[in-house]
Amino acid sequence: MKKRPSQRRAQVTVEAMVTAAAELLSSLPYDSVTTNRIAERAGVGIGSLYQYFPNKEAIVARVVTGWVEAMVEEVTARLAASTQLEVREAALAMVSALFEVIDRHRVKVKLILEVIPFATQIPAVAMLPQQLVLIAAQTHASVRDRLNFPRPEAASYVLMVMSRASIIDAVLHCPKHLDRRDVELTISDFIARIMLGNETAATARPQN
Repeated sequence: MKKRPSQRRAQVTVEAMVTAAAELLSSLPYDSVTTNRIAERAGVGIGSLYQYFPNKEAIVARVVTGWVEAMVEEVTARLAASTQLEVREAALAMVSALFEVIDRHRVKVKLILEVIPFATQIPAVAMLPQQLVLIAAQTHASVRDRLNFPRPEAASYVLMVMSRASIIDAVLHCPKHLDRRDVELTISDFIARIMLGNETAATARPQN
């Protein structure tokens, strides 16, 4: 933003512009969303828009940041009660939470991943993998000490990347001949098998 609104009236104006941009992004082709249309939908003059945002990309970045923050909050809230679950239950809780949140916001996720050309450069999006890894680590708190991965941070990252990529693809592009619930259960089963297999291997290693 060019400047932050300090007075309540200015804050309401900015919120109206951000809301208008979000609505237009969800209903029109990306190239059809212009600053003039955003200002018109928000009920403000184009001069007021440029007072706070230098261009369309700045408003879109603000919208996407809000979307991502809200989705992360939803996933975190869903998993808050899962921190003491065992491996299989924790894996299913994590996968189910991601499935549900991504499905509820599928239009926004598709816009971020496939439509908005600079979305990956927005800090909230760029930091998302790291945030998801932290969330996953908290979910698996009750079992991580037993899993004994040689490189635990890398292991958490790889597991989250694998599950995130397969979940997003299943939500947005699941083949018609597959039941999405079956895909959800299979992803969680893969994660559990990897973690439990590593636990078994760690237990079987000779102690020096």
